Amino acid sequence: MNSLTKFLIEELLDTKKTVALYGGGFKPPTRGHFTVAKKTLEDFPEIDELKILVGGGVRDGITQDESLQIWNIYKKYLSNKVSVEPSASPVKSILNYAKENPDIKVYWILGAREGDEDDLKDIENRTRSIEKYPNLEVKIITTAGGVSGTKTRTAIKSGNKEQFLHMIPDIDHREQDQIWNLVEPVIKEGFMNDIKTKFNKFISAVIVTGK
Repeated sequence: MNSLTKFLIEELLDTKKTVALYGGGFKPPTRGHFTVAKKTLEDFPEIDELKILVGGGVRDGITQDESLQIWNIYKKYLSNKVSVEPSASPVKSILNYAKENPDIKVYWILGAREGDEDDLKDIENRTRSIEKYPNLEVKIITTAGGVSGTKTRTAIKSGNKEQFLHMIPDIDHREQDQIWNLVEPVIKEGFMNDIKTKFNKFISAVIVTGK
């Protein structure tokens, strides 16, 4: 069977494996991120796997490791189709996966907050090269509400646990407490280190200028 015949048969019978990839920084993963993953599984039941790719980097003390731990808690409330993996660069990982697996139908899952033009512009910028990957399809999942990683970290910095709990999924309260106890110390430590760094820079500038 030549490749053209194989392609036509797969298209007619839709026998290709379908893998959805949802990547991001997730510092930390919020209610909105969880909803995107949940809606992906609901809207596209043909998906065989949903891979959540967690980016590197640090935001206010939250690292990839904390984000992976939180997603692994959320995963229990989603599906056995879901896996959580670290990625140095989620966008690059998604494009490479599509390139390296031409026989797999790949859905690139992107979340957008309802009415948020910045989210749509960001999606447009990130997906400019998609035409190079014939097996890759962009799927935009729109969610209501304006929860963001920045707002969630701000709630943690201020010690507002009640507000924070509204920004993560409505899961078992013991696991919500587990997540709070995971992120609150690292956010506080990161916040204090940032203050110390700024203070030291200020003192250095005063010594240099003599003012």
